[in-house]
Amino acid sequence: MKASVLHGINDLRYEDVEIPTIGNDDVLVKVKACGICGSDVPRVLKTGTYHFPTIPGHEFGGQIVKIGKNVDSKWLNRNVAVIPLIPCHECNQCEIGNFQLCANYDYLGSRNDGGFAEYCRVPKDNLVLVPDGVDFECAAMLEPITVAQHVASNIGIDYGDDVAIYGLGAIGIFIAQWAKAMGANHVFAIDLDSKKVAIAKKIGLTDAICSKEVDPKKIIFEKTNKQGVDSVFEASGSEFVFNEAISLLKHNGKLGLVGRPIKPLQIQVDTFEKILRRQITIKGTWAFEMKNTPHNAWDISLEALRDGKIVAKPIISSRLPLSKVYDGIRIMADHTEFFYKILVEPELDE
Repeated sequence: MKASVLHGINDLRYEDVEIPTIGNDDVLVKVKACGICGSDVPRVLKTGTYHFPTIPGHEFGGQIVKIGKNVDSKWLNRNVAVIPLIPCHECNQCEIGNFQLCANYDYLGSRNDGGFAEYCRVPKDNLVLVPDGVDFECAAMLEPITVAQHVASNIGIDYGDDVAIYGLGAIGIFIAQWAKAMGANHVFAIDLDSKKVAIAKKIGLTDAICSKEVDPKKIIFEKTNKQGVDSVFEASGSEFVFNEAISLLKHNGKLGLVGRPIKPLQIQVDTFEKILRRQITIKGTWAFEMKNTPHNAWDISLEALRDGKIVAKPIISSRLPLSKVYDGIRIMADHTEFFYKILVEPELDE
């Protein structure tokens, strides 16, 4: 099969490799679409994966074309999305269902081969059945949608809350949509890029703000009668945003951190004082939920996609063949052109 294989830092090659051999509890997925995640950019260009060679790519969906002997035959030829995290099921966090906090996890696309390939070996427990009405492109974005669902649920959004989201990458735009779906009053979706803000408004986020053109703080206080917001989600990794976010929060407000900074952040003295005096809660969120009770986050995300509460198609900025994965990585690294969500679709090479 063809795959984009990382042989070393900044050494991604489109080449022929063997189709994966599956075990008794695995399936072979024919990859239909795989998203390039923001984390794939440093992984390919700067930090590398956990071993070489590795096939990156962890946001993907496709069709099952082969099953192991312990896998129910009902899965054969079914359309699926893939959960990339493979927990150990033995550590303390796994025992209580916090699989995203597993101490000894494996991961498709960084520790094991992932979705920048025509086929991928996937454990049967990492499959999400995709219902009619959800196509392969949306299935490939189910992972960031479920990450965003976890972020919004982890902070907690009550009906009628006023909420702000800084950074409208894929995670940020999906957090904003979840906030709206959860009943938030104002959803201030904020980004420097006017094109992303325009897309946000098109999909119903009417309070989207381009911070390059206007002052978000001024608008937010005007629309909330000078009260500020109940929750802010920081999805940009910016020092400036971290400090501004605190200034927007009401007493007992909540700051949800999900953006990953690339350099140290400095907290201003007056920001720290506001955290104390307003009794602000700061909470981080990592990855996505995988437990089945009391709910299954992946099923909730699929239902929201199917029912139109979450929309994904408008943020797809380009579709690339498997042979052009590196080009997509460079576009995201160098910002040589506008991009939002770049999907890799192996059948485009045919």
